[in-house]
Amino acid sequence: MAAAVTDSNGVSGIGRGAVSGTWVVMGGGAAKGLAHVGAWKAIQEAGISVAGIIGTSTGAMMGAAVAAGQTVEEMEERSERLRRRDIMRVNRRAVWVNGIRSQSVFRGDILRQFIEDLLPTDDWRELTIPLMVNAVDLASGEMVWFGHGGDQDAGLIDSVHASAALPVLFPPVEMGERMLVDGGALDMLPIERAAEMGATRIIAIDVGAGPHVDVRVVVDGGLIAVHQRVFSLMAGHKKRESVQSWTGVPLTHVSPAFADTDGFDFKKRRFFIEEGYRATSEALAVPAPPGG
Repeated sequence: MAAAVTDSNGVSGIGRGAVSGTWVVMGGGAAKGLAHVGAWKAIQEAGISVAGIIGTSTGAMMGAAVAAGQTVEEMEERSERLRRRDIMRVNRRAVWVNGIRSQSVFRGDILRQFIEDLLPTDDWRELTIPLMVNAVDLASGEMVWFGHGGDQDAGLIDSVHASAALPVLFPPVEMGERMLVDGGALDMLPIERAAEMGATRIIAIDVGAGPHVDVRVVVDGGLIAVHQRVFSLMAGHKKRESVQSWTGVPLTHVSPAFADTDGFDFKKRRFFIEEGYRATSEALAVPAPPGG
């Protein structure tokens, strides 16, 4: 198991809030994060008792919904109604006035409103499953952890909002003296953190960058698609390194088949959910390799 570390919150993983059992790590991936709905359905059908959840970016949103007690049926119904404009609405006035000096392409208040509507509570103590989400301090470059075993002074909604504030697309989230951005900027799939929190088994749902056989799919998608692809590739290096070199507790790495799929194509929401279910069901049918 990885050694305990102390992060910018002064949190020593093994020593604070550790919960033994299976931890689920939900990675980020824009609209592809809807795969977590299908993944959670597969985990439930497998009869797995989950000790805790760690979420990043879209994974923080989905993980928070699960931890707050939403059923798979409720999440599927909400996902079916989801439209791009429910989350991503161009910040036209700011872009028109400030041009490239604007904080973001999309409005942060729309993203926050979506999270408020998604979550039935702002209180970490009301969650039914221990949850941690990450964000990055824009000034120090340090990882910041919120929730179980981390900072619970910030509300659940603010914390999830910060974790999902993808730079350039959404503005940083101001929290006290900190300006916070998407946790995926440092770690899109924090399996090490799960081990530090006492996991005896980890199920990592990786919905991020996969191979693009036809790069024109990305380029033709425009500025936002290219930015998302580059961000995902940068985060993907860390993920691959973590998974390939893993010698800790048994790890089930779930990687849905999302090659040549636009992460902002909300019209494919049903495909994302079904592929998350398929990939997770298949991965869980294979015994997780023992740790080193």
